[in-house]
Amino acid sequence: MAIAGRPNAGKSTLFNRLAGGALSITSSQPGTTRDWLEAGVTVEGRTLRLADSAGWKAGGALGAAMDAGLRRGLEAADAILYVAAADAAPHPDDLELTAFLRALGKPVQLVCNKCDSAADDPAAWEHSRLGLGAPLPVSAARSRGFAELRMRLAGLATREAQPDPPAAARAVILGQPNVGKSSLFNALLQAERSLVHDLPGTTRDPVRAPARLAGTAWELVDTAGVERHGRLAEAVYRDAQRRSLASLESADVCVLVMDLTVPLVRHDLRLARATIDDGAALGVALNKADLLTAKDRTRVVAEAMPFLNDRFPGIGRFPVLLTSATAGDGVDALRNALADLHRVRRTRISAADLAEAAHDWPTAGRAWGVRQEGVAPPAFVVMPPPHTKADPRFVMNRLRDRFGLHGVPIRVRWGGRRRAT
Repeated sequence: MAIAGRPNAGKSTLFNRLAGGALSITSSQPGTTRDWLEAGVTVEGRTLRLADSAGWKAGGALGAAMDAGLRRGLEAADAILYVAAADAAPHPDDLELTAFLRALGKPVQLVCNKCDSAADDPAAWEHSRLGLGAPLPVSAARSRGFAELRMRLAGLATREAQPDPPAAARAVILGQPNVGKSSLFNALLQAERSLVHDLPGTTRDPVRAPARLAGTAWELVDTAGVERHGRLAEAVYRDAQRRSLASLESADVCVLVMDLTVPLVRHDLRLARATIDDGAALGVALNKADLLTAKDRTRVVAEAMPFLNDRFPGIGRFPVLLTSATAGDGVDALRNALADLHRVRRTRISAADLAEAAHDWPTAGRAWGVRQEGVAPPAFVVMPPPHTKADPRFVMNRLRDRFGLHGVPIRVRWGGRRRAT
């Protein structure tokens, strides 16, 4: 079920209220929402798939692309919730969009938002001339009229949503603005799911979509570009970037996307460090490879791979791939890398294999104790021999090289006979 309407009608506030959380960024700035955002909603015992959408005729550099995306979404929807605002009279743009909806022939519920009290309800009736039936006065900000709205949505639904298969893994696509994250996201999905434009900062809300990679159910997450803090001016962009970084907390794998045509900067390394600190596996996509000659591609890869791996010795050798989202180059290799990193991150090693590995560690004949206490990422408790000055990096490197734990963080804590240091 799709939510549609003009900018600033309160669509995202209404979506968040029905979904039970602040899933969509809200602001008074027209055109805040740009992508198609979905969430599962239960109303009157029925499970629906609800979608927030960009405001119709928002204008600006992205207006045409946003309108095209909205049309595609509405054509695919089973039913539509049209949101008008009590503080604005019907506009010619409303009439244009509602004519399109009537031509689709799908069930439509008209609601008039911003009716914060009964005194505002008469303004809702002016929207009857949109030809979508009697409007339901509601207030998304105050939850007014939502009991009736939920009942109507349950009656409007033509079928219950079939839940997506539970995702076994989540991959977050992260990077600076305008490096091609959304294009790469769409290429992985083989669908136009995220809005793509040359304008930096096009993506705002994290866009989530199910995918199947190497036989495993994944959730892929496109995120807003993350800039250096000193460049953040607007509250909308600050919120968008906060959400981008917060998405790492639940990530199994992070694809850090870099623009191959511009020099690597320290901020890219900060994003990689944030990924590792949150326990996600790391892969790097050097995107826009189609803009370089074959000779330059070879040179860049030869320089970038050792440079990046040297900066993060704590995760070993992680994949650094050349990609072109527009040409499709490297996309299959990236899918395979995601599957490999997920498998490594969930590696479980038997006690016998750990004991055999630790037996070879140099300590003048005295035994180490090692046991694994978790996966995703791999975590170990290590008990060095008495009076041994042990270095966590020594343990991590030995475990990584012995069991192929490359591209993922390893957690090590001391136990047993280790003295506090």
